[in-house]
Amino acid sequence: MKFKVSLWEKNGHTKIVTCVAWNSAEEIYSIGEDHVLLCWHLDGSSAQTTKIAEFPEDFYPTDMQWHPRAIQNTGTSIKKQSHDVVLITTADGKFYLVNKSGRIEKTVDGHKGAILRCRWSYDGSALLTAGEDGVIKVWSRSGMLRSTVVRSTHAILSAVWSPDSLNILYSQGSQLALQPLNFSSKSKKWYAHEGLILTVSWNRNNNFIISGGEDCRYKVWDGNGNLLFTSAAAEYPITCVEWSPNGNYFAVGSYNTIKLCDKTGWSHSLEKVNTGSIYSIGWSNDSTQVAMGCGNAAVLMAHVIDRRLEWENYEATLIKRKTIQVREIGNNSGVVEMLEISDRVVHMELAFNYLVVVTTNQCHIYSSTNWNTPVIFDLKNSTISAVILAEKHFLLIEWNVMTLYSYQGRLLSVPKWKGMTPDEALYPPCIALCSDTLVLLFFFIIINLLGISVLHILELSSNKPVNETHPHLHTCNVNEIAINRIGGAHDRQLAFIDVTRDLFLITIRSSGFGRICKIAAMAQSISWAIDANVLAAMLDATLSIWLCPNCVHYSDRKIIRRTRIDKENNEFGKQPSIVNVKNGIVTVRRGDGALIAVSFYTFFTTLHHHVMNNKWQDALSLCRITQNDILWTCMAVMATENKQLSAAEEAYAAIERYDKVDYIQYIDKISNKTEKLAEMSLLAGDLLAAEGILLQHGFIDQAIRINIQMYNWSRALELAVRHKKQVDQVLEAREMYLKLLDKKETNPSYISLIKTTRCKSSSNIITEMEVEADDDDNNNNKSDDED
Repeated sequence: MKFKVSLWEKNGHTKIVTCVAWNSAEEIYSIGEDHVLLCWHLDGSSAQTTKIAEFPEDFYPTDMQWHPRAIQNTGTSIKKQSHDVVLITTADGKFYLVNKSGRIEKTVDGHKGAILRCRWSYDGSALLTAGEDGVIKVWSRSGMLRSTVVRSTHAILSAVWSPDSLNILYSQGSQLALQPLNFSSKSKKWYAHEGLILTVSWNRNNNFIISGGEDCRYKVWDGNGNLLFTSAAAEYPITCVEWSPNGNYFAVGSYNTIKLCDKTGWSHSLEKVNTGSIYSIGWSNDSTQVAMGCGNAAVLMAHVIDRRLEWENYEATLIKRKTIQVREIGNNSGVVEMLEISDRVVHMELAFNYLVVVTTNQCHIYSSTNWNTPVIFDLKNSTISAVILAEKHFLLIEWNVMTLYSYQGRLLSVPKWKGMTPDEALYPPCIALCSDTLVLLFFFIIINLLGISVLHILELSSNKPVNETHPHLHTCNVNEIAINRIGGAHDRQLAFIDVTRDLFLITIRSSGFGRICKIAAMAQSISWAIDANVLAAMLDATLSIWLCPNCVHYSDRKIIRRTRIDKENNEFGKQPSIVNVKNGIVTVRRGDGALIAVSFYTFFTTLHHHVMNNKWQDALSLCRITQNDILWTCMAVMATENKQLSAAEEAYAAIERYDKVDYIQYIDKISNKTEKLAEMSLLAGDLLAAEGILLQHGFIDQAIRINIQMYNWSRALELAVRHKKQVDQVLEAREMYLKLLDKKETNPSYISLIKTTRCKSSSNIITEMEVEADDDDNNNNKSDDED
């Protein structure tokens, strides 16, 4: 990717442009030291200027931002007009609320000395100001002071809100500091640069921070302040950095230089411009255009081109604002299609043999079988923020509304979920989509300021949650989610990484909802294979691949270890991420942007296809030819899951798991179908499923027995007491178990039940003794009467 730059100097400013801000996709507002507020109306590659207002001679602006509700364009027109206000700060310590026509609605004298930074909160209910007096203040929407968050003696050069608007990040000297709004929470401060930090930006989408300073470097941090990337030293200090709203890339400005960088820090492109220093950078809401205020009084506008997408042997490249080039790689004829779009391209995604292109007013759907006749339909709103493709359909996301369309352009549904709020934004990292399931992730702050993540899992066919009672809850924030695409609805698994870098796997439907298992730590990136149920994850500097992720829920640790492949490679470098997994190859992008292809056991993809098509003999033949333990283990796991006992028996014998072979032969001799099905679930180590099958069919004794066999003592006692069956047998088995281990009873449930049983036994013995004594007295009385 790179910037295509347009420089506007005519009919513009006469002095340094210090602030630029977007009000819509076609309107840019700028203000500078000439005290004039201008509006630039975009018309293709040119722009028409309108003078909105001219302020007094002592009006020297330092920062400017439109109210976020005006940019999001939600709600009624009356409500939107009430939010059409721009916040401007000046060098005399004041900030102004100015409406769209240029009239000053309110003036507030907030600081001693210049206000260097102002920012609206994400919901638009508050704003912050930071000044050279070392103070950060939080104000209401109307300009009333709420609190003074920071008091210090050194100037604060930059400040931003955290994604949840509960913390403020600011720069002071060479340090970055994170200050919670809750004064009972502890603040955090660390040395970030060797010189003054001039600018910071925090993205709401990916929770990454970028900072730039006088040491001529920019750095990327995560939300906890951990350093992810440090750039090489540039020629001049970094004067401005700004994230794109989608969080995929950011812009860096310095003297006569602008850079487009990936979110991990490496540079896509570098452009040299004769503009002096870049003082302000503003992205359009669709993340395709950027405006910059320059030191030579010019406004620089650029849009992102050369964005390249790949799928199978197709490659689509946005070469102009309205032109997409499609190439078929590997074709001897070198077929190249040039797709001319009527409007500016805002979003484009290529997958599953379809290219979906979103413009400002329409959606174009191209098929790889026919590039000449796309399906086109009009959009109700022009503020589409993301597009997510699946095998049979795709999602269009607009702020907090999702619409599901088929590739024929037909509206399928508008997914909704319990507890959805109109102010909660949707972002691609929070959404996972496949052919039958949609997963939505939300993060909430509860009363004690602890976070909790909520996973809503919807069935697309009925537009209802998989679990009717409650969604899945996780005790901390979740950074990334991914759902597998292969198989039916009962095969769905969800993998996610939380803020502590732990990797979890949830089986969504099998044996009930909520089957969650932690499978790894220090995870950085995850991806499911396109053509098989294979999960790949970057664990620090190790690439780990789970060939049969289903088995991680089971109790057999040896099987789990044999189905996981770990590849350590020094070439991965720092902060690698997985691009895709297909055909037995994992493509990894290094921290510097280079791509590395790593192959795992390629025969597994063929094995998986045989199993998916129920070709068990072909699968066994493949394993016999290769004679590989990993392949035999995967064969054993998949055969066990699909209840193919003969194939599973041969596979377990090949990997010398004779205990499993003996158990399979035992299962074959069981005549009752219900018990046989439960034992097959137990063979895979799925005690929960086996117990559920037995309880559902009324086999209480057998359910208690398998819990005893698996040493699940608490559950065995619970079932025995609830159904009033085999209580004595459970206590006897527990006593023998502890005697064998030479241990004393520590389980409170067993201790209380044993005491109760002993009391009952003692009372029964006393009762029997009393009865015997009464009988003896009666017998003695009878003998006396006879005498």
